[in-house]
Amino acid sequence: MLLKKRRWLTFMLAMVPGVGHLYLGFKKLGMQFMVGAFLCIIFIPSMPSVFSFALAALWFYQLFDALQKATWNKLMFKERERTMFYQQQDPFYQPDPYAGPWGLNPPGMPDYPQDPISPVWVGGGCILAGTMLLIITVFPGLWEFLTDINIGTILLASGLIGYGFYMLRKNARF
Repeated sequence: MLLKKRRWLTFMLAMVPGVGHLYLGFKKLGMQFMVGAFLCIIFIPSMPSVFSFALAALWFYQLFDALQKATWNKLMFKERERTMFYQQQDPFYQPDPYAGPWGLNPPGMPDYPQDPISPVWVGGGCILAGTMLLIITVFPGLWEFLTDINIGTILLASGLIGYGFYMLRKNARF
């Protein structure tokens, strides 16, 4: 089902990484942008020059990506309305399956995104992000201790090792 979404609201929501994508219905992509921004913020104390640049690049990319998806959504909504108008006028009307809004077949993007992401993962991510924010604000001494022992580097290394094992197990051919 294609819903009409407002581009200006998408732009305002995309100021927070991932929220614009969530508004458009790209739940999985929105959560990936949120987690990426969150990880960049956590790792900034360990490597400020690298992760601050990565955060800026991620922010700009997700902002323009959300606007592009909102524009595409608007064009597809207009095309759907036009097609429905012709179907109401002529019951034998068959839209050209190869023609998009411009008379071409634009790059493939589904009608409206339906990400197979479980609400359990979204809820778990929100709980994790809220817990980390609580630790940072309520227990600043604990956060200082964690940054002093380079928890960002430890978590990054652990995540890379875990992802490596996951990829090896997933793609094992023996």
